[in-house]
Amino acid sequence: MNSLVCFEAVYRLGSITLAAEELNMTQSAVSRRIQVLESQLGQSLFRRERKRLFLEPAAENYGKDMSQILSEIEASTARFLSHNQSIGLLTVAVPPTFGSRWLVPKLNNFIAEHPGLDLNLVSKIRPFNFDQEDIDMAIHFGNPEWPGAKLQYLMPEFVIPVCSPALISQTQPENIVEILDFPLVHHTTRPALWQTWCQYFELPSNKIKSGPRFEHYAHVIQAAVNGIGFALIPDFLVRNEILRGDLIVPVQGRMKCEEAYYFSWPNKRRGDQRIETFSKWIIRQCAPAA
Repeated sequence: MNSLVCFEAVYRLGSITLAAEELNMTQSAVSRRIQVLESQLGQSLFRRERKRLFLEPAAENYGKDMSQILSEIEASTARFLSHNQSIGLLTVAVPPTFGSRWLVPKLNNFIAEHPGLDLNLVSKIRPFNFDQEDIDMAIHFGNPEWPGAKLQYLMPEFVIPVCSPALISQTQPENIVEILDFPLVHHTTRPALWQTWCQYFELPSNKIKSGPRFEHYAHVIQAAVNGIGFALIPDFLVRNEILRGDLIVPVQGRMKCEEAYYFSWPNKRRGDQRIETFSKWIIRQCAPAA
C-alpha cells in the first residue's frame, strides 16, 4: 500500500520531488518504493531519461485507477466516521451550471448553520448508478425517474428566450414567432427544447434553425451574451445577465418545462443524518420557486 501511495503521488504530480514533499518523505525513499512496486509488478512504471521521469503507456490507466481507488478510500473513511452524525463529508452531485450559479452562492448560509458538515460538490449532468459512484446524493433535473434511488421534488423550471442586445440592434422581433428568424443556440443534453417551446406556443417548428450546440448551460449563456443567437435558458440562471443588460428578453415567451428539479439519494443511504440535514436545507431554499 505504501508503494501504491508513492506511485499515485508521482503519477499525479509528475515528479518524485513533489511527491516526496507531499508525503513528507525523502526523494530516495519514494524512489525505493517505486522500485519495489516495479519489482512486484515485473515491469517498469516509468522510464528515466536525462534525470526526468516519463510514464510508461501501460502505467497511465494504472495511475488513474490508483487515484480513484485512494480517493474512494478517503471518502469511505470520512463517511464511516460521520455516519448518522451532523458532521463529516457529504458528496453531492449537481448539474454544473445549476451548482455554480444557483447553489454555490447560497452555501454561506448552509455553512454557517452546519459548520461541522463539509460539502464536496461534483458535476453530473445525467443520472448515474449510485452503487458505482462515490456520491451520497444528487440534485437531478428531469423526470421523477432514477432506478435504485428515491426522489424528492424541489422546484419547477421555466425557460425564457434571451439574446444579446447587439443581436437585435438592426431588427427587433415584434412577437415570439419572429425569434425563429434569428440564429438559435442549442443545448446538446436537451436537443428538443426549441421544438418543445414551439409546440407550447403553437409555433411552426419547421422554422427552427440549426446552430451551434453546447453541453453546459454556462456555454449556452456565454454564446447568447456574445451575440451568437437566441437561447432558451432557465430564468433563474440568467438573472444577473439580465440585470446587467448583457442579455435581454425582447418578447415574452416564458415556458414551464415538464421536467423539474429533485434531490435524489440511494436506498442504501436511508437514515443518513447528513443527507437529511442537507435535504431539509435545500428544500427551504427552493420553497419560494416551488
